[in-house]
Amino acid sequence: MLTITPEAMAVLRRVTNHPTLAETSGLRIARPDRSGAPLQVRTVYAPEPGDGVVERDGARLILGPGAARRLTGHTLDAVPDEEGRVQFVLEA
Repeated sequence: MLTITPEAMAVLRRVTNHPTLAETSGLRIARPDRSGAPLQVRTVYAPEPGDGVVERDGARLILGPGAARRLTGHTLDAVPDEEGRVQFVLEA
């Protein structure tokens, strides 16, 4: 199971509750087709076939099949960089 910090939940809510997005939209974490490539994070209109969806407190996180297995037992956090941009961080 993936743990999500309150900071990451706040960012997920801001992203998924944007008025221009559909109710099916969410932040998707997925592994690209290339083996060994880093996980990708992006906003999507809807889950793809085989994706898992985690909905909590108004936030919607979509996990690609390879990502769900890789994230089990980790914590997803969101931290601002020096310029105020938010970056997601995985902690073991």
